This record gives sequence, C-alpha cells and structure tokens, in this order.
Amino acid sequence: MFVALAASLAVTQTPYVVKVGGSSPIQTIAEAVEAVRSGRQPGQPARIEVAPGTYAVLSTIRLGPEDSSLSIVGRGRSARLQGGVALNRWRTATDPAIVGRLAPAAKGKVLVADLAAAGVDPGRLVHRGFGVGANPEAMELFRLGRPMTLARYPNADAPNGGWLRTGEASEDGFVCNDPSVKGWRGWKDVWVYGYWVFDWAETHDQVAGFDAATGKVTTAPPRSGYGYKAGRRYYFENALEALDQPGEYWVDRESRRVYAIFEQTPKPGEVLASALPGPMFEVDGASDVRIEGFTLEVGRTSAVAVRSARRVVVADCLIRDFGGNGVQIQGEECGVERCELTDLGEGGVVLEGGDRAKLTPGKNFVRGCEIHRVSRWCRTYRPAVLVQGVGHTVAGNRFHDLPHTAILWGGNDHLFERNLVERVCTDTGDAGAFYAGRDATMRGTVVRWNWFRDVNPTVSTEGNYTSVMSVYLDDCLCGTTVYGNVFETKGIGVMIGGGRDNRVENNVFLGCQPAISFDARGKGWAKGLFQRGGEWGYMEKMDAMKPLEPPYSTRYPQLARALRSGEDLAHPAGNAVLRNVCFGGSWIAYLDGLTDKDLELRDNVVEARALTLEEALKRVPPGFRRIPLERIGKP
Repeated sequence: MFVALAASLAVTQTPYVVKVGGSSPIQTIAEAVEAVRSGRQPGQPARIEVAPGTYAVLSTIRLGPEDSSLSIVGRGRSARLQGGVALNRWRTATDPAIVGRLAPAAKGKVLVADLAAAGVDPGRLVHRGFGVGANPEAMELFRLGRPMTLARYPNADAPNGGWLRTGEASEDGFVCNDPSVKGWRGWKDVWVYGYWVFDWAETHDQVAGFDAATGKVTTAPPRSGYGYKAGRRYYFENALEALDQPGEYWVDRESRRVYAIFEQTPKPGEVLASALPGPMFEVDGASDVRIEGFTLEVGRTSAVAVRSARRVVVADCLIRDFGGNGVQIQGEECGVERCELTDLGEGGVVLEGGDRAKLTPGKNFVRGCEIHRVSRWCRTYRPAVLVQGVGHTVAGNRFHDLPHTAILWGGNDHLFERNLVERVCTDTGDAGAFYAGRDATMRGTVVRWNWFRDVNPTVSTEGNYTSVMSVYLDDCLCGTTVYGNVFETKGIGVMIGGGRDNRVENNVFLGCQPAISFDARGKGWAKGLFQRGGEWGYMEKMDAMKPLEPPYSTRYPQLARALRSGEDLAHPAGNAVLRNVCFGGSWIAYLDGLTDKDLELRDNVVEARALTLEEALKRVPPGFRRIPLERIGKP
C-alpha cells in the first residue's frame, strides 16, 4: 500500500507538459489550455511551453479554478503574443474629399488602409481621463512595437510644448483663437484633450460643434467634470487637417478606413491595429498560476486581469502597446516581477487585496520591474503602480518618464522600498511621485530606501498650484513613515499636508525647494472639507474603520488616544522630522501659522551649500543608518 501511495504522489507531482508552436500539433495557447484540462490528473501541476514565434491572440485566454497549478512559459520573451491585426495593404490616398482637406505638408504622403477588408472594427473614441473609469474602445495603430499618434494639432514638437490655450470659456466649451483651426472643413469625430482647469485633471472631450466666426468650440457631454477655464492647455485629436507628419494617423469610422503618414512605406507585419477587445489573459478564481517569459503586445484594454485569485504571478515579460492597464490584480499573494511595462494607455500595475476592516494583508507585490511611458491616454491618476487594500509590497523597481504619479496608494501597511524614481510628474502640477490622501485611517505605510531624481516642476499655469512632490502626504494623511530615502530634485521632497503622526527620518535631501512642506490645511482652507459631511468624507471614512476598536485601536494607538482624549484632529500633531540631511535648496516651509514648535525636530544636519550625494553622506548625524544605494532599482 505504501509503495502504491508513493507512486501515486510521484505521478501527481510530475508536471503534465503541453508544447505550443514549432513542430507541435498545438499552435495556440487556448488549445493548450484545453489539452491540459482534458489530459492531466486531478491535483497534477501542468506546464504549457510556448516555442519562439509570433502568435495572434484575438480573444481572451480565460483561466479559472480548474486551471490552478498551471505555468504558461515562453523563452526569453521570444514568444510574442499579439492582440492586433497586421495592416499590410497600404495605398496612396487619392479620394478628392480627403486629399482636398490635407495640410500642405501632407500632400502626396498619406497612405490609406481598409480596416473592413482586414477584419478590424475601428471602435469609437470615448470620453476618458480624470474621474472616468477605464473604458477604452477605439482601435490604435502600432508600428515596430511603438504606438503611433492619433492626428494631433498642434504636434507635440510644436512651440509651447504642443499646446494651445483656451480663450473665453463657458460650461459647454471655449474659444479657440488659432487661425489655422478656423479653416478646417470637417468636425465629425474630432476631439479635444486638455487640462481644462487644474494641472492634475484632464479629459478627452468630443467636439459637438465649431463656430468659425467666433472660434467657439462646443463639446458634447460627458465632458470635463470641472468645466472649462480660460488660459488652459489643450490640443485637438483625430482631425484630418491635423494629419501632417510621419507617425500620425486619422480614422474615418464611417468608411472604416485609416489614413497615415510614414517615413517609409511599411513592410508586411510592421503596422498592427489593436483588435483584442478584452484582456489577453484573464485569471478568475485560480491559484498557483504563472505567466512567464513572453512579449505581450497590442490590445484595446489590459494585458492581464486577475480576480479572486491566489499566488498568480506574471514574470519576466515585456508588456506593451495596450490601451488600458498592463496588469490588474485583485487577490492574495499575487504579483508582477522582473517585467518591463511600457506604452500603456492607462496605468502599469493595479494591486488590490486584503481586508481593511480586519487589517488582513493581501501580500500582493510588484518587484524588480521597469515601468515607463505609461498613461498615454489618461495622463493623471494612472500611475505606474496603483495600490489598494492592505499589506502590499512594491520593491526594487525603476519608474521613469511618467506624466503623473509613480505610486498611488490607498489602504494600510504597505511597503514601498528600493525603488528608483526618475522624471515623473513631467506633465502635471500639484502632483506627487508617491501619493495618497484624505483618510486618517490609512496608516502604517512605509516609504523607505527609495531614490527620487528629477521630480521637478514643469508647468506654470496662472492661478494654479504647480509644484510637485516626491512623497505627497496629501489632505491630512496620517501615520506614514518616510525613512532612508534620497531626494535629488528641484521640487518638494516631502509634503505633510495637514496630517498627523507622520515620521520623516534618516533621509537625504539635495537641492529640494523645500525639503519638507508642512501645513495645517484642516484648520484653514480645507476646514469645511475636513469636517463631517464635507466633500472628502474624512470623518465618515474614519467611522467606517472603527478606530476605537481592535484591530485599529491596537495597531494604531495614536489615533485611538487622540479620539478618546478629544483632541482636535485638524491640528497636525505627532509629526516627527529626525536625523535627516539637507544640503542646498531649502529646509522646512511652515504654512498656516505653524512653527518648529509643531514638529518633533531632532538631530538634523541642514546647510545652504550644495553637495553631491557622496559628499552629503560623509556629513550625516550620529545614529544615521546606511542607505543601501547599491540595491535601489534592482530586484
């Protein structure tokens, strides 16, 4: 009996292997999944091995509970899974109705492809941006692994950064004072994209009408939630008259044709139209699944969506050219590691899991990844990593060249460590590389051993707050530890925006303006928002977590003590700034009547002269702990 049981266990632990591509009769991953379902024994792990090559994935590969203990593996990203259709039949555009509207620079250069003949539905452009859920529908074009540009006016390389400025504005639109636009002859399916009021909120709005005499652009609902204001940045999208330089395209949805300009006529397979309408992989209710070693490219939504799952890992993949997020995770002990994510329409990775009421950690993670050039379509609040829930880790990553935030978090007890953050918040103002706010119970997060470089202000909109922060503890956020980080920026290093019980310790600030900004907004301009019934819902959020009862009362005793003693929660008490080094720039900006008496200040080294990081680390105070610089930005 013992021998039989041992033999049975040996069979169960030997993976059931299915090969895809090459000489295998199975040529798609979907077929391989079905082969595993019908072929392996109950409880037996399985492995799908995909040979190098290009594989079309035009419908979602769905994995459920029956697919647990399954690894789908490529080899060095040489297996390319594509959710697009190649457009190979380009011809010179000759239709007089089209050619007659082209800009002089485009004459004789525009090629056209028939989407209907290629089997591609162009979909439709939709209202997207700040405060709008991710709902991409439109087809995009990609060439040689990079996104092409929907015909834009002004071009990105035009003066003023490629932006126009709104004239007189109203609830339903604004005046365009550009004389070139007044000569356009077609306005169907033309859109405008802009930061209509604030530099942290932008939307794509459809043009409903244009009055050439007055220059009034009227938009169709839904439109910007903040309306329109004069003097704000915007540009036009998908206007035929704007099609004027290589790399741009214009979509005629009625004729189902796409028009484009190329440096050279594309070769077969070079230009892909996104066609996959849903995620490339959808993992729902499964456990112990790995997707490893692929290039996942081109799709209208996300590359991978994980729901109600445990221990699902996406590893060693290149993920690019999707219209939505890269990887969306809702589960426990799931994550993304050693991947590159780039050229995504929304954000990079979404982590969600754990129970906030019970403070049960979800233990999801993003480790050793490079995330850059995401937020192509929605340029605010689509971060490299969005973290929600309890107890997730974002470690050893490199985040760079992002228009807005690198890490946006909500919830409790997260760990963000050893991340290299460069050139983020490049398109926005009043923004933070690492950002959270508006909840006194979102405590316990540790930001340590990160290196922030070139997080600098870039916009100067009149009447707006335009600075940027490396760590932005916004709108009375509490209980966050900022430890052992390096801030080499011209923006603000850390903003304590009216919150309590935050700790800034053992950091190096070089050239920041200032190193720390400290205010009491809950006593000033945000007083009404802070109170019960205010727009933030600040007190109501606290009620929901029951901070006077375990686990909150034991995990965060400072909050429980303040509530029991009747302290004024709008006063930013309990904040500490300890053993930091600050050279160049400025030190602490006290706002709203605060002084150094409102902080616990101890053992900081502050000098006006500028030093290099190497020099600064030789002048640290006693008790300053070494920062592991050699490990930052590495797995």
